[in-house]
Amino acid sequence: MGLGKLVYNILFRPTLHLRYKLNHFGLRGWLAYHLGENSMRKAAANETPVHLTNDKNAVNFCFLTGKMYWHQTVYAIKSVHQQIPGRFRVTLFSDGSLDDIDLSKLKRFAPGVVYKSKEMVDEHLDKNLSKDVFPTLWFLRDYHPFFKRLIDIHCWPGWNIHLDSDMLFFNPPLKILEAFEKKQAIYMQDRMDKSYFVDDENVLKDNYDINCLPNVNGGIIAYNSDMIDYHDLEQKARLLLDKYLDKGPAKIEQTLMSYLLAKQNAQALDQKAYTVFYDHRLHLVADQVVRHYIFKAKLPYFTQEWKKIVR
Repeated sequence: MGLGKLVYNILFRPTLHLRYKLNHFGLRGWLAYHLGENSMRKAAANETPVHLTNDKNAVNFCFLTGKMYWHQTVYAIKSVHQQIPGRFRVTLFSDGSLDDIDLSKLKRFAPGVVYKSKEMVDEHLDKNLSKDVFPTLWFLRDYHPFFKRLIDIHCWPGWNIHLDSDMLFFNPPLKILEAFEKKQAIYMQDRMDKSYFVDDENVLKDNYDINCLPNVNGGIIAYNSDMIDYHDLEQKARLLLDKYLDKGPAKIEQTLMSYLLAKQNAQALDQKAYTVFYDHRLHLVADQVVRHYIFKAKLPYFTQEWKKIVR
């Protein structure tokens, strides 16, 4: 290993998350963030259990979770339960970091959850998406946990919906329930001016036959897995890796997800009701269905917002 890589692995990589938080929130903000998340973890470990239905005809919310996110998953589920109690199921997928201790906390909180371990998903993929036939899709799963939302959750038959853990529900998600009944593909929509793709949408369309829907946010994604042409997805994934590896996993995953949604004529959820927050200054209104907290919005999420679900 060269000196540069050695310095990176010893000094820079282990402090990446700390430096990111200090850069975005400052010392005082980082301390509030840290203390708030610790309080959230402690509260989540002792939350009152919720009842989930075992009705196979009810909507099934899927979460990709792990050691860094299990407590967020608890409050995401609790917030849904407060809006549609006993009317939904939950399936948890591990990002590879979920240990037995944290899994037991999730199962104690929501006894009816279905858990898909990495080994269970690997076995399912071996049978349905062979590594010999789809090597790029398998590579992506190891490349970054982002792709487990795209592959692990949506490789199961039927209409599948995944929710990110860093979101809270404040009104019934009627549009999601309606989409489930109709088996309509849907997605959460960013409020950013520019879509977060590897390249300009016209370049992707004209040069590579990749049509994308604008401003897709991965917080809420649902579509029919039975309609996916995985041979085509493998080819598109290989193309993006060959052409745009330097763009990073987030942009590649976002592009592939948007491509799949476009092929199923997915409908965007209303931005005002299904809101993505990026900044620590939140514009809160009473009729918001869900609030998704990313980037700087993590500060009010950990210090204030999750506490609104504790009742």
